[in-house]
Amino acid sequence: MQNFDTILLAYDGSEQGRIALRRSLPLLGAGEVRTHLLAVVPLTGAVAAAEGFYTESMYESERERVEKILAEGVDMLKAKGIDAQGYVRVGEPAHQIAKLAGELEVDLVIVGHQRRGVLARWWQGSVGASLLDRLDCSLLIAQDPSIET
Repeated sequence: MQNFDTILLAYDGSEQGRIALRRSLPLLGAGEVRTHLLAVVPLTGAVAAAEGFYTESMYESERERVEKILAEGVDMLKAKGIDAQGYVRVGEPAHQIAKLAGELEVDLVIVGHQRRGVLARWWQGSVGASLLDRLDCSLLIAQDPSIET
C-alpha cells in the first residue's frame, strides 16, 4: 500500500464523521502526515438565502455551526498530537471536497458513511459515490464495523 503524505478528511460532526476521524488516526500518525480537515456549508442554505427562503442571519447561523464543528474536529486531532489545518467551504459537498483535494494535491480523501435505504440514497445521493469520478487520488470511506446491515 502506498504511503499517504497528505490527507483530507471531510468532517461534518455527524456520528459517521466522528467514526471516520477516529478510524483514520492510524493513517495520520503523529505529525508525519499533512492533515487537512474540511467542513462544508451546504449550498442549499446559500441558495435559499439568495432566493429569500430564509434570512442572511439564518445562513450566518448555519455557517457558524459548521465552523464550530470544524473547530471540534481540529481540536480532537490536536488532542491526539496531530496538527491539522481546517477549511470551511460553501457549496455542494462532493464538489467542494474534490476541489480542495485538487488544490492541496492530497494523496487520500477520507469520508464517513451513513447507511441508508435505496430510496434515501436515490433521493439524496451519496457523497462517496459522487467523489469516485471527481478525485485524482485515493478515497477511503470509513464506517463503524459494529453497525449491522
